[in-house]
Amino acid sequence: MKNKIYTGMLLGCFLLCGCSDWLDVKPYDKISDDELFSTEEGFQKLLNGVYVELNNDKLYGCALTVEMIEIMGGAYTIGTDNSVWGNYKDLADYQYETEYWRGRLSETWNEAYAMILNCNEILENMESRTSLFTGDNYNIIRGEVLALRAMLHFDMLRLFGPVYSRNKDKLSIPYYTAQTNLPEEQLPASEVIRKVITDLEEARILLVNDPVKTEGTMMSGDVNQNSNFLRYRALRMNYYAVTGLLARVCLYASSNDEEGGSARKKAFNYSTEIIKAVDSGIFPFVDKKLVTGSPDDPDRIFSSEVIFALSHASRNQLFKNYFDPTRVPNYVFRMDNDLMNNLIFGGTATGGNQDDYRYRVNWVASGSNRYFYKYADMEDTGKIENTMIPMLRIGEMYLIAAESQSASLTAGSSYVNTLRRNRGVTTVSSLTQDLLVYEYIRELYGEGQLFYLYKRLYRPVLFSSVSSKNPEASDQIFVVPLPDSETEN
Repeated sequence: MKNKIYTGMLLGCFLLCGCSDWLDVKPYDKISDDELFSTEEGFQKLLNGVYVELNNDKLYGCALTVEMIEIMGGAYTIGTDNSVWGNYKDLADYQYETEYWRGRLSETWNEAYAMILNCNEILENMESRTSLFTGDNYNIIRGEVLALRAMLHFDMLRLFGPVYSRNKDKLSIPYYTAQTNLPEEQLPASEVIRKVITDLEEARILLVNDPVKTEGTMMSGDVNQNSNFLRYRALRMNYYAVTGLLARVCLYASSNDEEGGSARKKAFNYSTEIIKAVDSGIFPFVDKKLVTGSPDDPDRIFSSEVIFALSHASRNQLFKNYFDPTRVPNYVFRMDNDLMNNLIFGGTATGGNQDDYRYRVNWVASGSNRYFYKYADMEDTGKIENTMIPMLRIGEMYLIAAESQSASLTAGSSYVNTLRRNRGVTTVSSLTQDLLVYEYIRELYGEGQLFYLYKRLYRPVLFSSVSSKNPEASDQIFVVPLPDSETEN
């Protein structure tokens, strides 16, 4: 960054986010740095604070999951009435240079790098205090922080960097490995990927004794009211979350792989390691009774399948702010009807089916439209599942395995069909890129991954089933301008 970066240790702004009981966080403006860095509990609080702040609206609490990034990924039909849709119309037209969207994108960039520098401050202060930590907690905390640093850099690269398949050596973003106010130089995209993978591979080694591997996700408090720090593992960057993120990163890198397909092979190996964890019961497919028929309290996010999620105490506000049909005549985010009926959950030879669990539990009819209910409150609002914003899920791992098993997509159809059988729909006889994209949409809709999918594959963004309505792949669409703070001399 050309301007200085200013960062503090995650101060009382966390109060604005709301946090769940599993995170023991009190306002950091009431805790001195000396106290935080003098005990293992202090480091735990600092790490918990990073997780809470990732729920910021500028990051994964809104912009990078359900709102800004999903509009860029064609997830929603955006109307033409400026009095209703306001600045969203410009974003759907990829007008990144308007004052409003330059400001919004800069806020996301600044917040991400503030979190990165806070991660670095935790890492640096741990190094000289190893004696404070009990058991394997030094490795657990360090591994989680490294992985979070890598994740944030990777998403800034996917958002602001070049189309990797076309220009991986182009300068992209800086990679910060130290807590500093001084700017780092922009690096080629390939070098950022190398650093992301290095951080994740180190994190994976540090997390080799993560209790998730032997005890599962432990998504409830300790019965003896002991510390919950090593519980709720699906709400932490656990060993399998790091492995899944490596699968995602390596698949991204494989779009321009000059080493004999090594990145693709790594993506396959990492994704199938997660699939083995599914087979062993650590991340079981959702129970059919929770999503079909008329369950009393449907599990719309398929919570048992989530490898890593953020916990947002006010998650239902996302539904109220963006998806609730009672917002009409104000804007409501929903899928284009033709896209839904002709390609994603209907049509011939597309794999679409209205018996699909993902359709039956998440799309609710109101008038002539269907509305997206993934983030609506459960009946029992006290459930931890009611706070979860998915960041990684097993369905993506099956799709990565299908895409990376070999250079031919046909060889990966068995992985897609395993996923489809667990969604209550028939299998596909062969796999094409179109069918794979439709499956990604069904699986990851509303989770902030579709823009990155189209950018990686360098193909048109699907707003509609009518191809002429979908913008062709181009740098104008996929390469978001860096913030002014990064380009000013």
